[in-house]
Amino acid sequence: MTASPNVELFETGVDAYNGRDPEAFVARCETDCEWHPFLSSQVEGTSGYRGHDGIRAWFGDIDSMFSEMRAEVREVRDLGDRVLGLGTIRARGRESGAEVSSPIGWLIEVRGGKLRRGWAYASHEEALEAAGVED
Repeated sequence: MTASPNVELFETGVDAYNGRDPEAFVARCETDCEWHPFLSSQVEGTSGYRGHDGIRAWFGDIDSMFSEMRAEVREVRDLGDRVLGLGTIRARGRESGAEVSSPIGWLIEVRGGKLRRGWAYASHEEALEAAGVED
């Protein structure tokens, strides 16, 4: 079965993320896109990243904190104009060398075949709740 265009957008976005390729990620985003990584929701006063320059800044911020970062997708759900992804994020701290592994959930909104807004959540449960679906 062929994946829907929105699921393909999500999956190729993850590939761009894992390949540390901000330009490939930006190519999948609207010019006024918003991205809200789960770390930004944990820091008071942080509202995420906006627009193509914001996406590039996000990649730079990740690269400054981590020498390795990889998203592993376990499940993807097509929710019409939204896509829900559940998986694991694995990283190695740039300064400490410490390895971390954590559940992660993503919810993206798609408009005109491009990412309009996206959120990453620190648990599958949070992502499922945000999407309004059950496990």
